[in-house]
Amino acid sequence: MITLTPHGGNAYSMPPPSVGNMAVPNQGMHRYPPPHQNQQFRPRHTFFQPFRPYVRGVAALDPEFDGKRLRKSAMRKTVDYNSAIIKMLETRVWQRDYRDRRALQPDVLYMPDLQPPPAYDDNAINAVTTRFVKAATNKMRCPIFCMAWTPEGRRLVTGASSGEFTLWNGLTFNFETILQAHDSPVRTMVWSHNDVWMVTADHAGYVKYWQSNMNNVKMFLAHKEAIRGIR
Repeated sequence: MITLTPHGGNAYSMPPPSVGNMAVPNQGMHRYPPPHQNQQFRPRHTFFQPFRPYVRGVAALDPEFDGKRLRKSAMRKTVDYNSAIIKMLETRVWQRDYRDRRALQPDVLYMPDLQPPPAYDDNAINAVTTRFVKAATNKMRCPIFCMAWTPEGRRLVTGASSGEFTLWNGLTFNFETILQAHDSPVRTMVWSHNDVWMVTADHAGYVKYWQSNMNNVKMFLAHKEAIRGIR
């Protein structure tokens, strides 16, 4: 649609009206100067720095560095039989035989009344071990020819083919100490009847007497061949 003016001309042929003085402002009109106007340009490295909580090679050279903190802790399985033994010692005062013993039911609530296998003489099936607990391996892999529990029943002594004694913990199943006892493979070991001395013999025919703290007090040559049993 075209609109005609009274003069008969086109509206697009007329110049636009003026809107006053619109001069360009000068640089002095800024109230605050630019941030880098009077400063020397310094390049900055804005590269991405990844987060590294543990730097290799730096913390390990520190004399106060503790490597155990970075080691992942593992839960050890343990079999604590002390509660069952204490329960047997408490109940044997008033229990004559199996008639006075409380019956056990297959429920968790009866676990406090559980006693060790020697308390159930009338039911020998309780002494059958059907559950695997732990497999312990010595540092030096070699055959184990003999073993014996300590008199208090807390530790296990094993004799290896390398002539070493390994003392194992009976609750946590870890070794406590390793001792070079014989020069030849250890064939047998037994504790004395008074639980004071431990007697061991090796493949070369030597017999040694040991104290409970693994201190050797006596050694002599009993046979010229291997000794495989001591009574």
